[in-house]
Amino acid sequence: MDATLSTLIAVVGTLLGSAVTHVFQRTADRRAQDFAAAQQLRAERMQVYSDFAGAVADFRRGQYDRWHRRDEDPDGPAHFESRLEAHRLRGTALHGLFRVQLIASATAVVDAARHAYELTSEIPRAGSKTELSAQGGRAKDALETFITLASSDVR
Repeated sequence: MDATLSTLIAVVGTLLGSAVTHVFQRTADRRAQDFAAAQQLRAERMQVYSDFAGAVADFRRGQYDRWHRRDEDPDGPAHFESRLEAHRLRGTALHGLFRVQLIASATAVVDAARHAYELTSEIPRAGSKTELSAQGGRAKDALETFITLASSDVR
């Protein structure tokens, strides 16, 4: 009787130990998977936000070039070429904005990205070099605001 009870206690203890170990392993695996997914999302956000910031910076440079070529000779081939390049850069920046909209976790980040894109789009409408400088400064500040918000989204 004592041997049977001892054997029964040993079997129950072994089964209970196996069940507890299984539960702990599942929990540890789930945590590891969640951590890996969070790290991957963080890396993707870093890439998307960085790409967008670079595209908007290039777009702003293209908008400045477009304004200056138009100021020099509105009917010249340089103005035409700079306008085409500005449109290409606008498309790249818009594509980056779409990617930000898809991956951002906060609407404030998307709003800041949209604002930076819109202010950059308005640069060629400046009527003078003073207006150009002011508009370009606003676009640059908006991009810096986006970068600040985006950096908090990847931490």
